[in-house]
Amino acid sequence: MFYEVIKAFRDKTDNLKLINVGDSYSHSDESRVAYLVKKGFLTEKSKQPPKEKVKHIGAGWYELPNGEKIRGKEEALEALESGE
Repeated sequence: MFYEVIKAFRDKTDNLKLINVGDSYSHSDESRVAYLVKKGFLTEKSKQPPKEKVKHIGAGWYELPNGEKIRGKEEALEALESGE
């Protein structure tokens, strides 16, 4: 099951990887997920894998699912919608 991240955190089970708000999160240990939901980091999203979206990579740059990097969130979303 996938969960939506509603508060950023570092995942202690994955080498302190930063998990950002809006990301999807899943884990094989249900007690870990339950803990994160209880603490307010996650909310249940869906049983479907996450849809492709732009990913913020820092300093105003966004990465599209095809690996292309674009500056500006609006420009990245437009590029994603237009299929570039």
